[in-house]
Amino acid sequence: MKKSVKIPNGGQAFYEGHDAFMKAALEDVSGRFSLDGASFYEYDEKSGLLRQRQRHAAGVSFEHEENLRPSPGSAAARAIETLSHVVSRTPGGSFLYSPFKFDYYDPSGGRSVTPSFGLVRMERSPRKRRFSPAEAARADAHLRSYLRDYYKAEFFSLHRKYDKNVAAITELTEVFATALRVRDSFRHILSGIQTYFGFDRVRLYLIDEKNRKLKGELSADIRGQIKSISYEEIPLEAGAHRFADIVLGRSSGAFMERYKDCVLYMPLAVQGVTIGLLIVDNLLSQQRIEPAELAMLKSFGGQIALAVDNSRLFDKVEELSLYDELTKLPLRRYFNQRFQEEFYRAERFKQPLALVWADVDYFKEVNDTYGHQIGDQVLKEAGRLILSNLRKIDFPCRYGGDEIIILLPQASGAEAQRLAERLNRELSELRIPVPFSRTKELRVTMSIGVSTFPADASSMDGLLEKADDALYWVKSHGRGKIALYSDVAGEKEKEQAAAGGKTDGKS
Repeated sequence: MKKSVKIPNGGQAFYEGHDAFMKAALEDVSGRFSLDGASFYEYDEKSGLLRQRQRHAAGVSFEHEENLRPSPGSAAARAIETLSHVVSRTPGGSFLYSPFKFDYYDPSGGRSVTPSFGLVRMERSPRKRRFSPAEAARADAHLRSYLRDYYKAEFFSLHRKYDKNVAAITELTEVFATALRVRDSFRHILSGIQTYFGFDRVRLYLIDEKNRKLKGELSADIRGQIKSISYEEIPLEAGAHRFADIVLGRSSGAFMERYKDCVLYMPLAVQGVTIGLLIVDNLLSQQRIEPAELAMLKSFGGQIALAVDNSRLFDKVEELSLYDELTKLPLRRYFNQRFQEEFYRAERFKQPLALVWADVDYFKEVNDTYGHQIGDQVLKEAGRLILSNLRKIDFPCRYGGDEIIILLPQASGAEAQRLAERLNRELSELRIPVPFSRTKELRVTMSIGVSTFPADASSMDGLLEKADDALYWVKSHGRGKIALYSDVAGEKEKEQAAAGGKTDGKS
């Protein structure tokens, strides 16, 4: 994350880290003293090398890496030894070496003090005047004054960073706490992390223990856009992918080492069990993730993992509340929601919609004769058969007791009838073991009524009513069969006509 603090002393430079400050210093001294070039070197006392980091020449500043070893007695060596400026003139031009030594706070070590020892070399071409003693003293004094302001700039930067961290800690804690109660919790968590840390991208993967996979959930980018990455599924096996290796605690290969400064892979664990992987990166901007930011994010690791795990648990509990534990079929309140959606879709796109209403024949007698344990077994087998015979777009429901309703989007009455016949046939072939009965087994059948939109009804209530009428017709005419409401309506008319004829004859 970039830190921008205006430099005191009237300068227009902005502090963006140690290197950026030195870059600003080179630009300032070059313009003020008409230099053809200025270079900043860090001095490594152990190796005796001057490592060039920044250079400003011809109005352009750029990072530059070059290692120099000052020869004994040279101007550079004398400046380092005495910590005083030294002027030198060679056929290549006139040079002023200005050494410095100051302490700065190293972000990688929190607020630890790290000494910085280096050299600024100011250059003029042979065509320009050489540095006079007075001018060299002024240039050295100005540079030292500028570098002293580094302390002020860093103080402002640290103070601002501290305030921001406190705010982030407070607000992110609230984000994670709130995430336990909202439906789109993953979206909430990723958005919070991206907002307060400013990473290019934040991604969340969760472990699917049942299928032994690492599955993508969401990705948030610097533009604030959040999108699903559910299409990403990684086998949770060593060597399958570096993400899997990280989760399994194995080496992740050269990629992670290459981009270690701008990518963080953070396994999420709850009570010692890894539940997923959070990945933050600056791969697009190639901006280094500051160690202090990494430490802060890692400190939230436990809260993030707990928030994610609680969100999954909440969703699981909510999902369980929508399904019948015995039959594994959705419950009535879930059906009502889906029924509205499917009916709206059928109306809007002028597509057929069939509704199948079934119940197990003589189910009360089964419970009364053999007990509720056998009755439960009957419902369990009925649920299993229904789920194994439906398309992905079909939606079954345990409507109440032994009543089961099935929505069949884009299905005609004939198609719904074929499904009902198949279900009834397979159910009639079942044998429910009843060891204490004379026959040692139980056979069951279902009565089924079918209605369709738009042929039989133009509303949701009408569709339910017509399917119920068809079911009642079957139950009052022998049970164990299937009836379409369109056929039932015709039969009713015939019965009414026949009843009317008999009445006329008697009179």
